[in-house]
This record gives sequence, structure tokens and C-alpha cells, in this order.
Amino acid sequence: MEKGSFGEYYQEENINLYDLWLILKKRKGIILLVILGSLCIAIAYNVLAQKVYLISNTLILDQMQEEMLISQGEVIAAVAELDRLLDVQMDKTADLLGLNRAVLKNIKKIKATQVKGSSTIKVDVEVLQPREGILFMEALPGYIQSSPNIKNLLTMQKALMERNRDDLKAIIDNPVSGLKLSSNILIYAPSIDLYSLHEKYNRLDMILAKMEKRQIMSLAWKNEPPEKEYRPKRVANILSGLVLGCILGVFIAFFLEWLSRAKREKGL
Repeated sequence: MEKGSFGEYYQEENINLYDLWLILKKRKGIILLVILGSLCIAIAYNVLAQKVYLISNTLILDQMQEEMLISQGEVIAAVAELDRLLDVQMDKTADLLGLNRAVLKNIKKIKATQVKGSSTIKVDVEVLQPREGILFMEALPGYIQSSPNIKNLLTMQKALMERNRDDLKAIIDNPVSGLKLSSNILIYAPSIDLYSLHEKYNRLDMILAKMEKRQIMSLAWKNEPPEKEYRPKRVANILSGLVLGCILGVFIAFFLEWLSRAKREKGL
């Protein structure tokens, strides 16, 4: 490209940018009108949209969880199944939770996620009424322990623990009963005394008591009603309306200018 032609090209680009500015200035009324319209829509949505609150808590599994064969994945799966049942079997789910159907109608969504590096699970419940969400959260640990999959695992583990506890009780009550040195001599070695057997027995008895009362998991804290709603996000909606209004306003301004020039070129 020759030097002169490059200069003309550069000048033409400047003129085009200036023309764009003139178009925006000429159509500023349309742009402002579109921006105001977008802001009005965003504000109207904030006012009219259904308010959703977020109730969050941490589900703590018992420190002796490994003896109960309950994994975090199974607990998360139980929460996901509960979220599905709220839409298809609300009456049955309300009975399992021990809550009124009216409470469950306020529940929008339940989500459980594993907290990395710990044996805890974060539970988020989106609700229409905060107090109903708190009641639901408080009933959640008991429901999870009575869900079909986890209940079956606990039943099998409970039966095994009861047999082990009975065997320990028999040994503690009569350490020399049925002693056969060829097979049982290690049980009565000095390294394993009656104190250790009592400790194991008490541990099993405590776990079984917790299983009976459905207390193998609990909430980390007592929930309080949230002060602000989770959705709609008012500030984000207004900013989005402002940005979209600017983009749409500029597009309409250029489109009207193109349409006007096209008409003039055709003599309309």
C-alpha cells in the first residue's frame, strides 16, 4: 500500500468512528428510553418476583461413623432423593419427616455437598418462608437415618454390633467360661485385660443407643431466620438491566440509522 493511500485509509477510519459517535449522539433519546425501560423491568421483577430464602447448615456425622458403614455419598444421595420426592410424593414425605404438608409446600430446593477434608456435609434449603425452612432443616437428620438405603445399612450393622456386645458381655461376666487354651489363649494374654473389654463393650452400647434414638448425625448449629432473601438478587438484577439496556439501546440506534439511510438511498 502506498503512503498516500494509507493516509487516506487512516483518515477514513477516523471519520467512521466519528460518524458512529454522531449516530449515538443523534439517537441518544432512543438509547436513554431503552435504558430506562430495561431498568423499569428489572425493578418490577425485583418487586413482583417471589422471594426465596436460603437456610444453610452443616450435617455432622458421628465420629464413630466408620463403624456404621455410612458414607458421605450415601447421605448426599438420600438428600437428593428427598428433593425429588417433594414433587412426586409430598404426603408420604411429610409423614416421614413428621411435618405438615403445608411446611413442605414452602420448600423449593434441597442440595447437599461434601465439605472437603472433613466428615461433614453442607446442606442448603431454598424456602419461601424462613421459619418453615428451619422446621424442615431440624427434621432432616432424623429423616436421613430413616431413609430406606441408610436404614437397611444401619439395621445390618446394628444386628452385628448387638451380637458382638453380647459376646463381650459373656466374656466379661465369666472370663474363664469355656476356656480352651488351643484357641482362646490369646484372649487372656496380659496385653488384653478386662478393662479393654469393658471399654469396647461400653463403646458398642453407646453406639447402639445412638442408633436406637436416631442420633448418629446432627446439625452443627441452630438456625435463625435469615434477614435478607436469597432471590431475587436486587442489585445484580438492576446492574444487568442497565448493561442490557445500554447494549440494546445502542443496537436499536444503529439499526434505526441504517434504516433511515437505506430509505434515503432508495428515495423513499
